[in-house]
Amino acid sequence: MQVRSCDAADIEQAALIFCQAYAEAPYHESWELADASAYLRRFWEIDPEGCFVWEHNGEVAGAIFSFSYPWHSGKLTCIQELFVAEPSRKKGVARALVQSVNGGSGGGAWLVAHKASGASEFYERLGFSKDGPYEFYYGAITP
Repeated sequence: MQVRSCDAADIEQAALIFCQAYAEAPYHESWELADASAYLRRFWEIDPEGCFVWEHNGEVAGAIFSFSYPWHSGKLTCIQELFVAEPSRKKGVARALVQSVNGGSGGGAWLVAHKASGASEFYERLGFSKDGPYEFYYGAITP
């Protein structure tokens, strides 16, 4: 069991776990595997150094896709996706994946988590806060 950099060849396995994770409550999302692969590949192409997988017995069992950029207070990381296969949950995998971002050196991070998911509580246990200087908005872009 180990965290390692995500390679292009890992994306299909990661996408399968992604589809399974987001099919569950509270998301109930129906992703096609090809769309999930394209979605994750896009983030991997933006910043492959911010993408890691958890490997167990030669298989991907979880992944994090993040990207970083310069910010007025140093490097800022956006965690886009973090997901773990059901059999590997509650075993420190997600924590290890988050801690691998930025070369394990820490730093600020932003993310969005569904408020009805266990993800919100997980991020709070890691020290993330719901409050901050910015608010997340959601809406349609109309012509």
